[in-house]
Amino acid sequence: MARLNWKSLPKSAREHLYDAVRTREISTDDLLRLQKWIDLDPEVPASEDWCKDFGSFKLVGTGSRPTTFLRRDQPCWGIRLP
Repeated sequence: MARLNWKSLPKSAREHLYDAVRTREISTDDLLRLQKWIDLDPEVPASEDWCKDFGSFKLVGTGSRPTTFLRRDQPCWGIRLP
């Protein structure tokens, strides 16, 4: 297992997150859930793809690096994190 490296989130993914919040595709409550999860310094699979569902969006990553956000209706891949 590895620790989430939030600072490695690509700039394009960060901008996508901000746009989704502005257009209300991502709820404020789910954004707060993401922040609380990041604050916990969560463990993620060290070298495998993973997905964390926050309700109105999903965060996908590989190893310690988060890579993209998906809409609620988009399927995610990799190990599903609780």
